[in-house]
Amino acid sequence: MIRSRLLKRNLPKRIGRVNGGRPYMVLALESSCDDACVALLDKYSKDQPPKVIDQFKETLNSSGTGGIIPTDAHEFHQFTVANLVSRFCKKHNLNSSSPPDLICCTRGPGMVGSLSASLQFAKGLAMSWNKPLIGVHHMLGHILIANLPKNQQPEMGAPKYPFLSLLCSGGHTMLVFLKSLTEHEIIINTVDIAAGDSIDKCARELGLVGNMLGKELEKYVNSIPEALKERFENINTNSRDNEFSFQLSLPLRSPKHLKIPENLEFSFASFLSTIQGYRTKYFKSKDFDEVTNMFIAFKLQELVFDHIINRINIAFIKHGIDKESYAKADGKFKGVEDFICSGGVAANEKLRNKLYNNLNYSNLTNTSDHVLNFHFPDLALCTDNAIMIGVAGIEIFEKLKVKSDLSILPIRKWPMNELLKVDGWVELNGEEVETIRNLDL
Repeated sequence: MIRSRLLKRNLPKRIGRVNGGRPYMVLALESSCDDACVALLDKYSKDQPPKVIDQFKETLNSSGTGGIIPTDAHEFHQFTVANLVSRFCKKHNLNSSSPPDLICCTRGPGMVGSLSASLQFAKGLAMSWNKPLIGVHHMLGHILIANLPKNQQPEMGAPKYPFLSLLCSGGHTMLVFLKSLTEHEIIINTVDIAAGDSIDKCARELGLVGNMLGKELEKYVNSIPEALKERFENINTNSRDNEFSFQLSLPLRSPKHLKIPENLEFSFASFLSTIQGYRTKYFKSKDFDEVTNMFIAFKLQELVFDHIINRINIAFIKHGIDKESYAKADGKFKGVEDFICSGGVAANEKLRNKLYNNLNYSNLTNTSDHVLNFHFPDLALCTDNAIMIGVAGIEIFEKLKVKSDLSILPIRKWPMNELLKVDGWVELNGEEVETIRNLDL
């Protein structure tokens, strides 16, 4: 029932003094959904991103249950977290005589049962080792993972505020505008379900199986012969007037919808209902033939991502500075030069290519040669992981100088724009900061 893996990276061991100060070690835990993760990071310099030492990760196998059942996930984490962290600490000689300097753990959003397993364990470690605990926002972790060096983009530094982030996963799909570590504005949110959830449900409807159905759908589409892909590419599904009599169009684009609405939204629920309705009408609820199955899979992936691109492009028009394109353009995105795409769905190469090639960011500036820097985390760090929780916890500790009280509880829903509005934040005093890190913070 359990799938286990260790993230293998050629990363440096802990190093000595830098800039006259001392490095500090961070232990991070994540268990917001079906992944139990623990990681160790080394913050060796105030001016450099942390170094990742190691990560252990185990995942609940939900391929046979048609999705993640919260009670199963809760039991999995209760069974897994303590032993996972124990093995990890033994490997890296972390104990009461040689503890890490800071403990970070996901507080929310997520499944309360899953969150509670690692959060309660992290509280125990913080109390036993007398170290500060940082309760981290899961989605902030997905965003700030872009601060780490990227294997596929070695020249790319950390994004600079203000920047935009597309968070695209099984639980969330939103475009967030970040002015600073704590100033977040949700520009586009989902009106129904997340893109990853929609893809998973549709992939299951197409007969795909596995623990990560979005990845399985991508593999399936990539396996389609090139000649068939070219044929599928040229078939218009805005109406049923095609050889498959299959209609699948972009959501929120009917005549009743404004081209530039007051409130921008994503909508992904209609993809599943369309496929189910088509099966009932034309196949009497039986399985699709193989060519039809490939066609639907191909069009599904294309249109889910085209919908994301369409909504973001409208946001660029609405919040850009080009009033020739839109008289009410408010210039909110002026100065934006960095764009992050993170979350489990961000591992999809098709989505990455569409973002890079099809986003129309020309109206963010008055110059035609403006370049938007796209940050795509390494594939292994797109799905839930403890490394991102450590990275975000370090930012909170160093920039905000706060920790979490040991009375904090998991948060099922925690809006991105309310990072510091929840209970449990405690200001660090100068002695606590100095104890952990002897650098100018």
